[in-house]
Amino acid sequence: MNKSKKLFTGLHILGEITTNKVEKLRSLSQTKKYIDSVIKKHNLHKLGSFYYKFSKSGGFTALISLVESHIAIHTWPELNYLTLDVYLCNYSKDNSAVCKKVFKEMSEYFNPLKITKRLIKR
Repeated sequence: MNKSKKLFTGLHILGEITTNKVEKLRSLSQTKKYIDSVIKKHNLHKLGSFYYKFSKSGGFTALISLVESHIAIHTWPELNYLTLDVYLCNYSKDNSAVCKKVFKEMSEYFNPLKITKRLIKR
């Protein structure tokens, strides 16, 4: 293996989003449906998922394990804020473009006022 060339195994996008659409930050059931539609649209492969709703008016946590890696969402309606984490590995093909599209679509779902993101090549 050539040690001078770093392997690029995937793209990891970490985002912080503010929104005034508080109902979306509370609506786990609608978000689950949307996540599943995005996964299907981009031909990703869901292994399993974990969800937790904090209270009727509180936020939620969503963790979706993919063959390609994962999607994680944590919402704080009381702060008009969420974090979005999308990581797609490059096992059989370069998934960088798909990772960017998934992040963009998931971000837009929450009607962002502001998005701060970090792209990390793994």
